[in-house]
Amino acid sequence: MATNELKKRGPIYTKGKKIKLCEFYHEGIEDLRIVKEDDWYSIVGVIDHEGIRSKRRYEKIPAEIISKKNLKKSLKAELDGFIPKEVPLNFEPKQTEYKAKDFHKTKNTDKGGAIFGDDDRYLFNDRSFPWRTTGLIRTANGFCSGTTIGSRHVLTASHCVDWDRNSNGEVGWITFTPGYFDGIAPWGEIAATRVLSWIEAPGSLTDQQTAFDYVVLILEEPIGDIVGYPGYRTYSSNWNGGTFWQYIGYPGELSGGQKPAFQGDCVVSSVSSHNQSGQQGFVMGHFNEFTPGQSGGCLWGWWDGEPWPRVVGVGSTIGSTTVQTPSNTTNGDNEYGGGDALSALISWARDNY
Repeated sequence: MATNELKKRGPIYTKGKKIKLCEFYHEGIEDLRIVKEDDWYSIVGVIDHEGIRSKRRYEKIPAEIISKKNLKKSLKAELDGFIPKEVPLNFEPKQTEYKAKDFHKTKNTDKGGAIFGDDDRYLFNDRSFPWRTTGLIRTANGFCSGTTIGSRHVLTASHCVDWDRNSNGEVGWITFTPGYFDGIAPWGEIAATRVLSWIEAPGSLTDQQTAFDYVVLILEEPIGDIVGYPGYRTYSSNWNGGTFWQYIGYPGELSGGQKPAFQGDCVVSSVSSHNQSGQQGFVMGHFNEFTPGQSGGCLWGWWDGEPWPRVVGVGSTIGSTTVQTPSNTTNGDNEYGGGDALSALISWARDNY
């Protein structure tokens, strides 16, 4: 952003904590320096004959499975979100160059997930609230989607985590890049330092596992104080069939996970409940578009008079890999995970971290 534009903006409040704009491992780079060109700053250096050696800040991180003994009666079914001062608010994100259905007309490609009729998603690049709260999750296994859900808290799917634990019980590295778009990371890539979950979800899920297929990542930096975060509320089956919801994620088949996609007027068609650790989790069946890479993204809705949406579910399971017509049953549907257990996990994470 140009210097004169920055001067017009009010302060960004971080609750007294510094935020790192950039961090990288630089073995193999010498003579590092910052170069200013017009209103842009670049970090330049000399690469030796072996090239840049990459290294993760945390190759392995602790993972905590929550159980009955961890829980308190004070866990809340809903909590408010946070929007930073002087950040613009938009109900829908600004669309980029094309819609998903136009992409499918020109690309003979396996979509890898379930598309129902016309693909209603579109790609976006929007730094207003709440779209800046969504971002790219990177792990040792690949990429997924995620959303801030507190100051240092990010919500994503359990099956996105590399659950190959080492001898200390630690799992694979995870990072979160809010607002990521086509190689640009407006607020940097932040490392997770801990994972909180109900279960270790594998790649292929049963309904029992889908109902608890979500984790809260604890980040190294309080990036939620900068980009903001939505609130959350426990889903009610009374909302089934309503076009209340929005879903955001990074689909692999549209942009290789490089650009986020938005879909509005989403519908949850069915709900089934399952129990784990004294908690009730939901399998939320739907016939909205859902393809690989969008796992871990949040399903949220807006309530009258509130400046933030509230998360009610997390993208989990793909029903099939075809373009089809909704069956009005649970056959072939896609699925979110949610329920009381989702709210309890978020509440517990906020209380304890």
